[in-house]
Amino acid sequence: MLSPGEVFLLTISALSPVLSVFIGGNAIMHLAGTGAAIGFIGGGILAATMALLFAELSANYPGAGGVYPALNAILGPRWTFPFVILRTVIIFPLIAFGAVGAVPYIRLFLPWLPPDAAALGTLALAALIASSQIRRGAQVIAAFLVVELLALAVLTGAAIMHFKAANLGLVLSPVMTAGRDSLAATPPASVALAVVAGAFMSAGADWATFFAEDMRDAKRRMGPVVAWTGLVAALFIALPTVLMILAMDDVPATLSAEAPMAHFLDRATNPLVSSLVSLGIIAAIFNSVIAILMALSRQLHAMGRDGVFVAPINRVLRIVHPRTRAPTGALLLLLVIGGLCTFLGERRLVLLTSGNFSECLLLGLAVLAGRKAGSLTGHFHIRLHPLVPVIALLLSVSIVAASWADADTGRVSMTLLVSVFVAAFLWHEWAHRTGRATVRLTGSDLE
Repeated sequence: MLSPGEVFLLTISALSPVLSVFIGGNAIMHLAGTGAAIGFIGGGILAATMALLFAELSANYPGAGGVYPALNAILGPRWTFPFVILRTVIIFPLIAFGAVGAVPYIRLFLPWLPPDAAALGTLALAALIASSQIRRGAQVIAAFLVVELLALAVLTGAAIMHFKAANLGLVLSPVMTAGRDSLAATPPASVALAVVAGAFMSAGADWATFFAEDMRDAKRRMGPVVAWTGLVAALFIALPTVLMILAMDDVPATLSAEAPMAHFLDRATNPLVSSLVSLGIIAAIFNSVIAILMALSRQLHAMGRDGVFVAPINRVLRIVHPRTRAPTGALLLLLVIGGLCTFLGERRLVLLTSGNFSECLLLGLAVLAGRKAGSLTGHFHIRLHPLVPVIALLLSVSIVAASWADADTGRVSMTLLVSVFVAAFLWHEWAHRTGRATVRLTGSDLE
C-alpha cells in the first residue's frame, strides 16, 4: 500500500509541471501568444479551486474510479454514466498530448527519428514501466521527478535574471504572431481559450483519487492530499511560465518558434545548459506519461469491473497481471487508442483535452446536493460553502462559451464533446425506460 507522500509524488508526476510548462506553455503561446500569462494565472486559480471539489468528494467516496463513485452516489447513474463516457473519450487524447509534446525535444538529440515513431515509442516504453508493481513504478517516478524540478528551476532562474519590466505590457495587453516577424493583438476569444487551457494544464490534483485503492487510510487522508496538490501544482506551473514571458527579448521569434520555451532557453543560457534542460524535459514528460498511464489504467479497470462498456471490452479491461496486479488489459487499450490519437495534431489535442465541461458542472452540483442531503460527512470539507461549487458551475458555462468562440477548431471539438455527453445520457434513459439492464457504477473496491 502507498503512503500519502507516495500518492502525492505520483500525482505531481502525473500532472507534471514540466509537461504543463514546456509543452502546455508552448501550445498555449501558439494559441494566444503572450495571453498565455493570463491563461496560466487565471487557469491556475481555477484549477486550485476545482481541486477542493475533488478533495471533498473523494474523501467521502474513495475508489479507483476517481470521482465517479461520488457522482454516482449523489447524482445517480443518469448523470454519472454520460460523465464516464465523456471522460473515456478524453483520456486517449490526453495520453497522446504528452507523447506528442515530447517529440520536438527528442528530435533535438535524434533528428533522424520520425516524429510519429518518437511519439509511439514514448508511449510503448512508458506502458511497459507502468505495468510493473505499483511501488516500483512509484520509485522510478520519484527519481524522474527530481530531474523535472531541476529543469523548472533552471527556467525560473533564467527568467528572473533576464526580467524586463517593459514586458509587463505584453501581459496586460497580450499579443500573438501575425506572420513570421510581426505581431498583432491577441483576440479576447483566444485569451479566454488560454484561461480554459491554462486551467487544464494546471489541473491534475484528481490523479490522486485513482490510487485510492492502493493508498493506506484513503478515506481520512485522500482529501488533504488532493487539496494541497492542487495548490502546489498551480504555483509551480504558473510562476515559471509568467516569468518567462516577462523575460523574452525577441518576442516575434520566440512566439513563432516550434518550442517557444526551448527557444527562450537557447537565448537566455548557453547551449550546454539548454541541452541539459531539454534532456530533463524529455525525462519529465516520459515520467508524466508513465504516471498518467498508471492512473488511467486503474480508472478504466474500474469501468470494466462495473460493466460500463460492451462485454468483450469489459473482459479486456478486467485483465490484471497475476504478479504485479497491474491492470494490463486497460494499459493495452490505452496504448493502442492513445497511439492513434497522436496523429490528431497539437491544437486538436489541446482543445479536446481541456473541453470537459461536464466535470465542473457535475462536481459543483454533486457538492451542492451532497451538502444539502447530508451525505458529505467525511474528513474534508470546503470552507466558504457554497462559493466553490458555484464557481465550478460558472466555469462549465465559460468552457463551452470560450470553445464555441473559436470557430476554427474549438467549436468542432466542443460539438463533439457535447454530442458524446448527450448521446450517452439519451442511451442511459432509453435503457432505463425500456427495462434493459443499466450500468452499476460503483468504481470502488473499498468498503
